[in-house]
Amino acid sequence: MLAQLNTLSLTNMLMKAQYNIMIRLFTVFCKLNFNILSAKSLFLESMKDFMQDKLPFLKLACPYCGANHPTWTYHDSYFRYLISYENQESVTYTINITRIVCSSCNHAHAILPEIIIPYSSYSLIFVLRVLKDYFSKMPIKEICEKYQISTSQLYGWKQLFLHHKKLWLGVLENIYLNSLEFLSLIPIFNTSNDLRQFFAQNGHSFLQGITKTALLNTS
Repeated sequence: MLAQLNTLSLTNMLMKAQYNIMIRLFTVFCKLNFNILSAKSLFLESMKDFMQDKLPFLKLACPYCGANHPTWTYHDSYFRYLISYENQESVTYTINITRIVCSSCNHAHAILPEIIIPYSSYSLIFVLRVLKDYFSKMPIKEICEKYQISTSQLYGWKQLFLHHKKLWLGVLENIYLNSLEFLSLIPIFNTSNDLRQFFAQNGHSFLQGITKTALLNTS
């Protein structure tokens, strides 16, 4: 249960954008078949233990002040879009992002599950599907029409992916594992742990285009 999450099941990301802190959750990919469930279902599954009545029991260190066992309370929420590709079409969901407050430092923290790429409306699953089609040699025009994206968006994701793939695998392993093989293996990996480790090592999330983040010690 998420009520028992500690630093082994959460990675925390500090984004100094006004007074908002984002806490990254890496818990769903290893538990659920994301080829079956919708992006919104994955999001809701991640957030079920952050309901207001469960917050007092949440065991989570504060990524801002480092308090190990603060009392967490609901602060507010905001809406954002989450774009996915399901049933052969692009789907845009409106999701509600919860922010919680640490009793020790009074900072607000937005909860972002792994299905969300920070600063992007496109879900992680959406981008991975696009990239898999690209490295499967689907024509560029067909990809852009299928997913309703621009060529510049596609090439931007490609370059970011190639850079992050090398960070994920390391230089030597990156040489021997081509991009399509890597993308095909993602559902088989212990992906939540791998995403967590990627963030911990690099200070930003996989396929996150903006890197002004900081990892805080929550031990």
